[in-house]
Amino acid sequence: MTCSVRDQYGFIKGSQWVSVEEQDSFEKSYQPIVNRRLQKWRRFIAEHGGEWPQPSSKFKRFIRKGIPAELRGQAWFHYSGAQAKSLANPGVYRGYVERAEAMGLENEFLDIIERGKLYLHRTFPDNIRFKSATTSNGDGSRRNDVPAIQSLRRVLSAFSLYAPEIGYCQSLNYIAGLLLLFMSEEDAFWTFVVLVQDILPPNIYDVTMEGANIDQTVLMMLLSERCPHIWNRVSGGKSFWECEEADGGMPTTTLVTSHWFLTLFINILPIESVLRVWDCLF
Repeated sequence: MTCSVRDQYGFIKGSQWVSVEEQDSFEKSYQPIVNRRLQKWRRFIAEHGGEWPQPSSKFKRFIRKGIPAELRGQAWFHYSGAQAKSLANPGVYRGYVERAEAMGLENEFLDIIERGKLYLHRTFPDNIRFKSATTSNGDGSRRNDVPAIQSLRRVLSAFSLYAPEIGYCQSLNYIAGLLLLFMSEEDAFWTFVVLVQDILPPNIYDVTMEGANIDQTVLMMLLSERCPHIWNRVSGGKSFWECEEADGGMPTTTLVTSHWFLTLFINILPIESVLRVWDCLF
């Protein structure tokens, strides 16, 4: 059995677009840059008495060049406002976890989260931290959930009770899963809460998905204004307003691009690019 080569986040290197050799070459050239950025971040924080700097033009430049991996989780937790929310709600997460565990299948969203355990186990199946071992017990095979999967289940179950107007929506497992790669379970929960309820537009993940539809309309409007040659290809030559007024609505391209927004580009962009986008998001 060959041993897969993994990156620093635990993902298998290489894809249908990028070979392992190409990724290794990129990492080799990128690592000195990462090391320099880490030293600059440490000096930047030291200049502010060891506290996270307040937003400024210099801070914006630092963010756009990427937060070092070892500081990323702490920075997201602080700048998102999740740290303040966590401090204001001591014991609340644990309470929701215990309530979710006591309710079991009485929680209407648990069946969706657990449905064949597919959603949980489809979360980063090529990441070593989320890869559960499969064992045979005579009656068939079963998965032994690794700690990351157990944490993901607790975060999603607790959130379904904390925000019942949303409950659970496909794609939320990826977002919570990525947070768990960079912070503790409770910190991930509160960052997840702030991201879904405060940072992103409203109604993206509720039953109406109105926010997601609005996002796609705005994206298509920008595409028609800024990239008219691309817009003409996807719209069949119609103007934006003709598509807006037509029964069919926006071009079918939105069936693809809506997934970009719902997952916040996870599994769309390379992981390093996703993290840089998220740095700016928080």
